[in-house]
Amino acid sequence: MPQQRGYDLRGRKRTRTRLMIQGEAMRLIAEKGYENTTVDDIAYAAAISPRTFFRYFPTKEDVVIWDEYDPIVPDLFDARPTDEPLVETLRGFLHEALGGLYARDRDELLLRARLLTTVPELRARLRDDQRTGERQMAEHLARTRGIPADDLGVQVLAAAFGAAIIVALERWVEDDGKSDLLDLLDRALESLAAAMRELGAPAPPA
Repeated sequence: MPQQRGYDLRGRKRTRTRLMIQGEAMRLIAEKGYENTTVDDIAYAAAISPRTFFRYFPTKEDVVIWDEYDPIVPDLFDARPTDEPLVETLRGFLHEALGGLYARDRDELLLRARLLTTVPELRARLRDDQRTGERQMAEHLARTRGIPADDLGVQVLAAAFGAAIIVALERWVEDDGKSDLLDLLDRALESLAAAMRELGAPAPPA
């Protein structure tokens, strides 16, 4: 048990350091733009060396993409009741994963969303990471709902869920964060479910 507490403490310290570095990076990027902000700039602002920066973030792209919920995504899925309607599972997951970030620093999240949806290399990385998330979601659905892991419908649903998130983020960026992001995400999920019903496909109950 002491080992677990020590491990948790190290993990929390690492997360706090990453949040500090990311905060400085976002501040600089807001002032100078993504292309004009270097790793050396970020390291200097965070009072660390470039070598230390790379211990926490492998690339400059990662400092934009990373958030503290990444390591616990499987846990967020697993924490949902297995007997709840699928739309509620997806909505609950989104509110857990993005709600905390949204409440903590809406402006920083908006800047990150703008970068992720407009900077080509970040869009490419976002898509790669999204594919990983889709696989995790498909595995969760297969495990908890008794569906084969390679079921085409599960994989399509996971991909559609990822696309719905991107559409909601893009809409939020387009109106400069004036709308409520969580409401946009809810509406995107409802639109996905409605479209599936209209096409005659099995849809998750609303």
